[in-house]
Amino acid sequence: MNKLDIGEICERIAVQAPYFAFTELRGVPNRIVQGIFASEQPLGFENGPVASAEIGRHLAILGSCAAVAWQAAPQIYYLATKARYSKLHDVAQRESGSCYQATAEVLSQDRRSLTAQAIVSAERPFAHLYCEYQALSEPVFLRLFKDYRVPSAPLSEHSPYRQSVQLEFDAAVGHTLVAHSKALAPARCAGHFLDYPAWPVAIIVHTVAQTTSRLLHHILDKEVSYTVLKCDLVAHQLVPASEPLSFHTSVITASAYLSHYVFETRVMRREEVVATVMTELQV
Repeated sequence: MNKLDIGEICERIAVQAPYFAFTELRGVPNRIVQGIFASEQPLGFENGPVASAEIGRHLAILGSCAAVAWQAAPQIYYLATKARYSKLHDVAQRESGSCYQATAEVLSQDRRSLTAQAIVSAERPFAHLYCEYQALSEPVFLRLFKDYRVPSAPLSEHSPYRQSVQLEFDAAVGHTLVAHSKALAPARCAGHFLDYPAWPVAIIVHTVAQTTSRLLHHILDKEVSYTVLKCDLVAHQLVPASEPLSFHTSVITASAYLSHYVFETRVMRREEVVATVMTELQV
């Protein structure tokens, strides 16, 4: 295994700290990359050592690292368009800040797209991510998103990803709940992307978890913890941080007997659906 230069890899994938949070990267033959990260995002009511959305964040980034680690590639912006998180095994609870090993491999790649898969391990693999990306060269990205440009402020030592996005909730109506975010300050998207602050899809999914939890508790009339078994994301567009989003969550199936629930969330920018998230969980 070859130790990789994190600064060089970050430059190639156009993602910087603190959104990029791997402390070590190593290349393995056959277009595989391994990395070490420490958990930081709130779990909320989710069981497990790391929030599923945070796992998705790190594994999706690692997939893009695997795409550039084995070639002297120019800077490429990898935008996740589809992803599936799957729980593999139960893992004992650990303290926030514990370290985990992740491994990603490229499944297919061309000039405009990338497909990768990755696992996260604590003694043994406990979650898997399959991810499809749109690949944009730097000139194409800067042309498409020129209106997103906001000069970046100096980075703080404190990662903004240690805090959940604040939401305002409407009253639940039947098996449906709507929540609203405010616009994000550019610093809340630090590292994604430099001078072009945009909602990371992993942060959108982490915010969806708040609406899912709240609607679950409304249905059960009590607060409970739960395990995310599977989460499917489809992202239709990159949203600038300056745009507030609304989260429209509905119950698709609910079985109190089996303790099994499926929720769908439509993430909206005004009247436009920018992403959909399907979450399957076990209470």
